Amino acid sequence: MQRTTPLHDHPEFCITQHSGWREYRVNAPGSRRPGASRIASLGGLWFDAFLVLAFAYHWDKIGVTLPRVTASAVVISLYLYLRLTRVLWESVVVFPMLGIQLETHRGVAGYSLLASRKFVPWSCLEDFLINEAIHGWDIRYYLVAVTRTSQDALKLEVAFESILPRFPILLEVYHGVQGALQDKDEHVLDT
Repeated sequence: MQRTTPLHDHPEFCITQHSGWREYRVNAPGSRRPGASRIASLGGLWFDAFLVLAFAYHWDKIGVTLPRVTASAVVISLYLYLRLTRVLWESVVVFPMLGIQLETHRGVAGYSLLASRKFVPWSCLEDFLINEAIHGWDIRYYLVAVTRTSQDALKLEVAFESILPRFPILLEVYHGVQGALQDKDEHVLDT
């Protein structure tokens, strides 16, 4: 397994090459990058936990008349939900003979606790392209997999939906997936 960072201006982007697959990963801003110390990333958690407990302890002083235990449980539950559902990284994994998989990993301090995966087989993938959208006064680019459903309708699956990386990263992933699509088509024509 080999991990590279092809774009030196974008250290949040890395490509992992394995014999059976290739992963294009984009780390979320503020999340731990591969190879960074987990101990250093836990430092912010202690400060956050202190703030949550201090807020829960003084909850009754701001006018809320809930019992102290209930107020603390509500604040801690909200804090845990917000921390554990934070996006750590998103990736596009290319399986050369099978298809692509769009992944989003959520967790805390570099530990992935929840992962959502959407597999798109080559037989359903119509195209993989860079699209653009207008957001306010800004134009945003994003990667989209155009798939065909069983009812013969087209469906768009957005890659890197939560992070929305910069255009050079999208272009690198686009070329990688398009190369795999062409290799798949050439292999089908050879057989």
